[in-house]
Amino acid sequence: MTDVNTKPWGVFEEIKGEKFFDFQKVREKIDWLTDQVAGKKKGIVDRPIILTIYSHTCPDLTLIDLPGITRIPLAGSDQPADIEKITKSMCHRYVKDTRTIILCVIPANQDLTTSEALMMARHLDPNGIRTLGVITKIDIMDKGTNAKRMLLGQEVPLRLGFVGVKNRSQQDINDNMRVQKALFEERKFFSTHPIYSTLPTGHLGTDVLSGKLTKVLYTHIRHHLPEIMREIQDRMKEVSDRLKDIGPDIPMTDEEKMMLVWSMVTDFCILYKNTIKGQFDLKRGERKNSKELTGGAKVKMNFYNLFKEFDNPKYKATNEYSDRDIERAIILHEGDNLPGFPSADVFIYLIQPQLEKLKEPAIDCLNDVYSYLDQLASELSEKTFARFPSLGDEVLETVQMVLMDERDKTRYLVESVIESEQGYMFTNDPDYLKNRTDIIPTNTPGMDAKEQKKADPANIYVMEMRARLEAYFKIVLKNVRDLIPKLIGNILVRGSDEQMQFKLYTKIAKQTTMISHLLGEPPAVANERKNLNTQLGTLRGAIGVLRRDPDLASSLAGTDSELYQLLQEEKSREKEQKQRDKEAMMSREGRESIVQSQPPPTQHIPPQGAMPHGPGGPHGPPHGPPHGVPPGARPMGPPQGGFPPQQPPPGGKKQKTPLFQEHVQIVFTNDSKN
Repeated sequence: MTDVNTKPWGVFEEIKGEKFFDFQKVREKIDWLTDQVAGKKKGIVDRPIILTIYSHTCPDLTLIDLPGITRIPLAGSDQPADIEKITKSMCHRYVKDTRTIILCVIPANQDLTTSEALMMARHLDPNGIRTLGVITKIDIMDKGTNAKRMLLGQEVPLRLGFVGVKNRSQQDINDNMRVQKALFEERKFFSTHPIYSTLPTGHLGTDVLSGKLTKVLYTHIRHHLPEIMREIQDRMKEVSDRLKDIGPDIPMTDEEKMMLVWSMVTDFCILYKNTIKGQFDLKRGERKNSKELTGGAKVKMNFYNLFKEFDNPKYKATNEYSDRDIERAIILHEGDNLPGFPSADVFIYLIQPQLEKLKEPAIDCLNDVYSYLDQLASELSEKTFARFPSLGDEVLETVQMVLMDERDKTRYLVESVIESEQGYMFTNDPDYLKNRTDIIPTNTPGMDAKEQKKADPANIYVMEMRARLEAYFKIVLKNVRDLIPKLIGNILVRGSDEQMQFKLYTKIAKQTTMISHLLGEPPAVANERKNLNTQLGTLRGAIGVLRRDPDLASSLAGTDSELYQLLQEEKSREKEQKQRDKEAMMSREGRESIVQSQPPPTQHIPPQGAMPHGPGGPHGPPHGPPHGVPPGARPMGPPQGGFPPQQPPPGGKKQKTPLFQEHVQIVFTNDSKN
């Protein structure tokens, strides 16, 4: 708690660095922020206003003040036609979390049996182990009526019971009545009332409500303590990992700055090399769960896909040539020579267009590998130099220059390989030399010896030319399909890897005077590091308190034992239900696999007692003691992921108990019938 001599104050998440000691100004700021967020026409939006109050008189509670369930849009407002659906959905999302305490606020002049808030609470908390009723407006009930039966649970029973309170009237608020005076007037009203003064203790007053809430809160903390410990430890690991990623503060001396630059450049080069080689690296550990290929595996996949369209057994290089086309080529290249003497120019004339088709896929493969390496370098640079964008830009520019140089070298060699295949016909392939070099063909494809003797010699020559074209094209395809990936891998991939580190070191050595400029850290990174360190300190403090604090241990020891037992039983039921559901699913899957023709069994529906674990549950680091927004305001719950960590501002002592505030929350929900 804060010092008893310290004046209470409030801090808004939206207004950084300003403390409000005048709570009238706090109320005005709430109205102003509400207008900023939801507009001035009573609109309702799912965006909270977060207010943290520091006071030695307040319990350590996190309060989420939800809007009432509105059925009809208010005339002249910004409320949409489906306002009931919106408000119900918003309330349901916060209330369904089993670690949230539900505070059902119901006017005393309303029939309890028609309460929408109570009905939702009963649906989501059928055993009533986290629902507490609050009866308001007791002082303005009709004459001759009272809320005694409500408060005693004789109309609608509630396991945790009802508490009656008397709030300030609108006139009291207009007259700026202080909270302390309002509490005095409340106690005076109940103590002098002929009916309420006779009720047992524990049913009336804001002080009773506060104490009851605190006891319920600690009971839930005790129940969820192992889960809270696990979540805090997981969060500590996340924060620590992120701090490692963004690194420590910037060094002060030039020598230390230079060492930092060398270290980061070396890390980048090693990370790039390990990614290409497929070596596991903790610094890129988030990639291990990726379903996409990365690094050298992705480069190799490009190599495997090279010339895939020509490797199909159905593909024939001479499919586009008819027999007449080949005959025409033979006649064309006889020129004015005597007929009957075949010319090698016929072969060259027909094979050249087919070999030309190999050039474009080879260049495309080169460009694809280059693009991926450039993309990979950008990703790794952004990750490695996230703290220092200027340094990252310089490194990336050098890497891209290296990649472009190696790409241009590789392109020249790739084109030279294809051109050499086009420009000089030669092969040492034994199969081709054995079967396709006879002047008089002896094994024409598709003919036996007798058919070959009877066949037209011109047709035999056409078929032989087609066979030689196919055989030679396959030989060239096999050669370039191996050679092109070797050129790209050796020059572009390996060459860029080898040249990169040398070029980067050379460039850094020439820019020693610009090191301070290159190590300019964005304010966002510095702020993130500061916030992460604050979170880590809070989390470590929480773990320490959970393990060692005797005050907390004694507080938890004094919790509601009956409620704690109910929570334990509820947890056991949930565990048993999950096991039954799992067994039913396994049994259903087994039956479906044996008898495919039978329809699947009816899906098992969990009993009403099984309480779902809401996805909007409070997660994240613990924080200081926020106490919610006054009932008259319209803020709506914490942001997704919970409240950010808060440390007591200067002037307040470090607190012990606000370490679970995001794990067990109090939610207000009201009925509103317009």
